[in-house]
Amino acid sequence: MTHFKHLFSPITIGFTELKNRILSTAHQTNHVIDGIPTPDMTAYHVERAKGGAGLLILEAAAVHPSGMLTTHTIAGYDQNVVPAYLDLTNEVHQYGTKVFQQLFHGGREVVSSDYRSPAWAPSAIPSLRFGTMPRPMSTEEIKEVIEGFAISAKLAKAGGLDGVEICCSHGYLPAQFWSEHTNHRTDEYGGSFQNRMRFIVEVMERVWQEVGEDFTVGIRMSADEMTMDGTDVKDAVKIVEYLVDQVRVDFVNVTAGDSSTYAGSTHIVPPSPMKHAYVSPQAFKIRMAGAVPVFVGSRIVDPQEAEQIVATGKADLVGMTRSLIVDPELPNKAESGNHHLIDACLGCLQACIGHYHKGLAIGCVQNPSTGKERQVQVLKERPREKKKVLVIGAGPAGLKAALTLDEFGHEVILADKAEEIGGLLHTLKRAPMRQELAETMLDNYRRKLSISHVKVKLGWNIQPSDVIKISPDIIFCAIGSRPLIPNIPGINDPRVITVDDLFNQGSKTIGKHVLVFDFGGDWPGMEAAIELAEKGHHVTFISSKLYIGEEVHQYVRNEYLKKLYQLNIKMIPHYDLGEIKNNQVIIRNLFSYEKETLENWDSIVLSQGRVPNVELYEKIKHSASEVYQIGDCLAPRTLEEATFEGFMTSLQIGVQGKKTAVETW
Repeated sequence: MTHFKHLFSPITIGFTELKNRILSTAHQTNHVIDGIPTPDMTAYHVERAKGGAGLLILEAAAVHPSGMLTTHTIAGYDQNVVPAYLDLTNEVHQYGTKVFQQLFHGGREVVSSDYRSPAWAPSAIPSLRFGTMPRPMSTEEIKEVIEGFAISAKLAKAGGLDGVEICCSHGYLPAQFWSEHTNHRTDEYGGSFQNRMRFIVEVMERVWQEVGEDFTVGIRMSADEMTMDGTDVKDAVKIVEYLVDQVRVDFVNVTAGDSSTYAGSTHIVPPSPMKHAYVSPQAFKIRMAGAVPVFVGSRIVDPQEAEQIVATGKADLVGMTRSLIVDPELPNKAESGNHHLIDACLGCLQACIGHYHKGLAIGCVQNPSTGKERQVQVLKERPREKKKVLVIGAGPAGLKAALTLDEFGHEVILADKAEEIGGLLHTLKRAPMRQELAETMLDNYRRKLSISHVKVKLGWNIQPSDVIKISPDIIFCAIGSRPLIPNIPGINDPRVITVDDLFNQGSKTIGKHVLVFDFGGDWPGMEAAIELAEKGHHVTFISSKLYIGEEVHQYVRNEYLKKLYQLNIKMIPHYDLGEIKNNQVIIRNLFSYEKETLENWDSIVLSQGRVPNVELYEKIKHSASEVYQIGDCLAPRTLEEATFEGFMTSLQIGVQGKKTAVETW
């Protein structure tokens, strides 16, 4: 029996009856070719429907050629989308899950395209983040886009979808019209509040004319754009009150943030360690003001959080999008009383929105099946023989391998010289802004191990002779990496430590003035700088990258930069560490090759990359018929590669017949 009686109660939204209150909000999968959803998109959403979600909202579909956000955007205005919609809805509906389509025009927010078309907007006000200067739309173009919304809604209904969501959030085109900061028009679409609202009112009126009453139509909006000169919750309440008075609105899907600024864009997909469910109080204000069903998302990662939101009336549906990316079975697990089996989202953004921004198909750091559902299913169904497998190293790569191998019935021994599982996750959990991420991942793995058949042997510094005694069929070497120490004059100065030293031993012996050298542009150097500055040290952060945090996803980077500025940390990009000479540190400019000397320092913290631990592998690589290196032991990279290799390599163990090479993925 479920303890989530509100979360799993049915509700009718407009013309659509939903079996529960769990929603997957619109998010890009990049499974689109020439504007048409692919079978991979269908497989992705079917997996979430099987898992029990009540409602899926498909990713943004452009309503007009001028609104194609990227080359992987659905062309919602194209008649050819209908068969793809039908394929998807026919499969998803088999599981009692309903499907809406988000209808979208970004206005001045144009990310990329093969040929960068002119951006359309109410007025010539540029997007600060993308540097896009739009041209003001003519009245004819406004009418053309309004008609595009209506046609796209009609095609969505023809494709078997249950409703549409008009995207007004994050400063996209409808919001550009209703905001006095982006709409400087002097015609009937500008000036007064009523005139600025004319665009969205006419959009919804034309949509209803095309789809008829037996459909569901709502909007998505930012309750607070979280940016300078952006709309706030008072504006949002006024907008909703006016809109529901003018036209039928079946729901309001509440989010936060604004695409046009760096700080505002963070809230499009808020990362860890941002507060959970922080938009729900604003959703409640909109729900009360508009007397209309309200959806809310933004870092709602646990069914208990979702239950509380619905039970207290803050919202009617709860967006748990990234939680469903990690664990599509979350609804079924929660409803059946197996809440403890749910894999919690880390909030890392690396492979969900991170892949989208790189033009890659959606993925997940913890769930490598995400976005590859069809291909993985083929591998899972292949016959295989039971093997005895020794996994050496209980970091993320080894843990993922051991649990995947166990799932397929192999006899698994997981060994690590440490007294607890996790590897570098223990360094990560001591970092100020990565603590939640690391602890969540550790908790997920601990729970899974506790119900597995994996034989875990900790505190065992395994030797080649031990491997011979175990006599495994297959060995996975997942023993990680160690910090790189650059070979430069003076590097052995006792005042020099690594990020690993800092987080594992503390900062008691570090002097007042600290230089942090960052080579990779990833989290370790920034975390070290923040840790030290928060404890009162004067920190200078020197990076070899083009800009600070270059390799971190932009929304995560935004939060890091905010913190670095708040702590008055001096930041110097484009330099590396050249030499330590007595009390002088010589840094080198990577463009001009000029050298500069820094003298006011007491300690140096190095984040210069990592070196794979290959020594044990070299000694045991002939000790079994198959020996694999995975994760940092193969090559130091990120959590995503570690779990991906642990998973994909394990899927091929014992497979009868020709194997599929991991490299093909």
